[in-house]
Amino acid sequence: MQLRANLAIITLGVCAVGSLAGCSVIATLPGITAGAATSSVTGNPALGLTVAVATNAAVDAGVKYVMKRFSAAEQQEIANAIAQSVPGQERRWRVEQPIPYGNNKGRTIVVSESVNALTTCKKALFSVEGTVDGKPAEHWYTLDVCKNGQYWLWAQAEPSVKRWGSLH
Repeated sequence: MQLRANLAIITLGVCAVGSLAGCSVIATLPGITAGAATSSVTGNPALGLTVAVATNAAVDAGVKYVMKRFSAAEQQEIANAIAQSVPGQERRWRVEQPIPYGNNKGRTIVVSESVNALTTCKKALFSVEGTVDGKPAEHWYTLDVCKNGQYWLWAQAEPSVKRWGSLH
């Protein structure tokens, strides 16, 4: 019974600290909780620390994987909108994620198109719509997309880093 009480106190303390620290701690809460529970059950703080670190690493890797997938989906939607446009044309883009997070929308405007022996590329502007101080806002960025076989991809390094593996 004492073990359960100690575990409950540790868990409540971790949650209280997490709520004060903000979102940056949310990914570490499962690790802290698992480590505290393991340490309480086994009486071995070294094992608890090991479990905490391993759990934290697993949760962090999972969150990064999901966020990378969300980012790739958004980037591909923007590239597809640009690919379907000609210089001077405006087109809307929208991405809907499987969970209600990262659902963004905006506009693209193709500025120019260049065709050479290697590929066709388009220089474009794209916006991401959001709110600032409760008012609608639109943030604009520049982008180059190039045709790679049958697909259009961002010419910048960010979307192509998956080929670099662990360097991302």
